[in-house]
Amino acid sequence: MHRRNVMLLAGLCAGAVVAMLVAAATLHPTGPAAASAPALGTAPPLTTSVATTATSAPPPTTHAKPRPTPDASGLPSGGELAKLLPGKLSVLVHDRKNGDDLVSYRPDATYTSASLVKLLIAFEALRQGVPAGTVSQMLSRSDDEVASQLWSKLGGPGLVTSWASRIGMTSTRPPVDPGHWGSTVVTASDLVRLYEYLMDKAPETTRQVVLHALDGATEHGADGFDQYFGIPGAVTAADWAVKQGWSCCDPGRDLHTSGLVAGRRYIVVVLSAQSAGTGWPEASDRVTAVVKALSGPLGWER
Repeated sequence: MHRRNVMLLAGLCAGAVVAMLVAAATLHPTGPAAASAPALGTAPPLTTSVATTATSAPPPTTHAKPRPTPDASGLPSGGELAKLLPGKLSVLVHDRKNGDDLVSYRPDATYTSASLVKLLIAFEALRQGVPAGTVSQMLSRSDDEVASQLWSKLGGPGLVTSWASRIGMTSTRPPVDPGHWGSTVVTASDLVRLYEYLMDKAPETTRQVVLHALDGATEHGADGFDQYFGIPGAVTAADWAVKQGWSCCDPGRDLHTSGLVAGRRYIVVVLSAQSAGTGWPEASDRVTAVVKALSGPLGWER
């Protein structure tokens, strides 16, 4: 090998060694800089902005199942409904979306209200600042003791007269016996007006408190009575807000179901006065049968 070539080869080798040393120093620094670097395998923490973005991402889009188009042509007649419930019966189904009464059978016949008057007591109680929890208990559990206390405190028969006038419940009258709030006189037409007031004209706080209570109506009332007859027994679960009513000996069995169904689109009122000899389970089943006859054509069935 020529000396010139030997010298060139030696120079190339020396250069390679220097380059390797520089690279090693770069990859594995020593001193303060090395002490402040994160250890191998230790990832830096995620930044706050990344974490926030991850947790605040919108949930997947869901699409509610469309409701079936109401088929009013398939609804039973008043006479057909009356065959399902021997005794006195009134039925009124009001479509809030279209403003139509889809079923109207004896809407102006009078009945004792039983616990339906608690809706008027609730309006006055909330107007006078009674705690929402007290009002909710009276409505959702149909608590007679709370109703009696509020009735005495808030004016008794006078609150019925005042609220009936304000809402336009032209046939509603306070009880003859001022201490017996359950004997307030009502009609299906007037109760539809009451629910229209609740949904369209009541103060927002009143509407929220009352609807929350009606949405949460318990299976059994404070007296142990099974409240899940009528609307709750016939309409798709969790798609109703109801106020029920029941009383005996006035002179027979009064059993009523009322409320909002199908996303609050429909106001449903079924009032009945059945014979005193009818057992409560049978009387309840009859009211449920009436609502079931409406549920199929209107798409509310369970």
